[in-house]
Amino acid sequence: MGLGLVLSREGLCCGSPINKPKEHPMERAELVRRFAHALVALAPIYYLLPVDLPYVGFRRWVLLIVFISAMFVFESVRIWKKWTFLGLRPHETGRLASHAWAAAGLVLVLWLFPHDIASAAIVGWALVDPFMGILRGTKLARSSVVAFSCMAYFVLAVAMLVLWGERPILEMAVLSGVGMAVAIPAEWFKIPRVDDDFLMSVLPALVMMALSLVIAEL
Repeated sequence: MGLGLVLSREGLCCGSPINKPKEHPMERAELVRRFAHALVALAPIYYLLPVDLPYVGFRRWVLLIVFISAMFVFESVRIWKKWTFLGLRPHETGRLASHAWAAAGLVLVLWLFPHDIASAAIVGWALVDPFMGILRGTKLARSSVVAFSCMAYFVLAVAMLVLWGERPILEMAVLSGVGMAVAIPAEWFKIPRVDDDFLMSVLPALVMMALSLVIAEL
């Protein structure tokens, strides 16, 4: 120990412990929220199911009713019992959480809107919302965050409309642009008591469908 160095299996060096950086619980919670959010982009698989489900004897829309009913039963019990889990924000403990708002918006969009528009709205919201959160955690200016988010939403929306291939390409571009112009502000500007996870899915779908009806009459 001529130099006063202390080495041991506990990782002591120069008489002091070597501490490994620990992941903050909030970072893990945010990661869980963003991952769950991105998984919602798989929801348009619903449209690949037969309208009349074989073997079970009911139509596919019944799945949406079962899903949203189960979600709100769970949410009611969670609020009553004050349950918490990884990914739940502290302020959501005693009120309707963002996942319930997201479920409500998802069911409305899947049920009420044309499948190509619904797919564009859902995939754009599911992937761009967490993408915006990641960008806001960087040193990018707000204008850059908005610009990158708009580009991402537009590309995703066009991709989904092209995937279904039921409209002229110009109409797809116009609908995607309008959806983008509604979705991004819906995330930035908050409405009291209404979660952005609901607004960012329903509002673009509503506006895109309204515009598609106008275009169809031209």
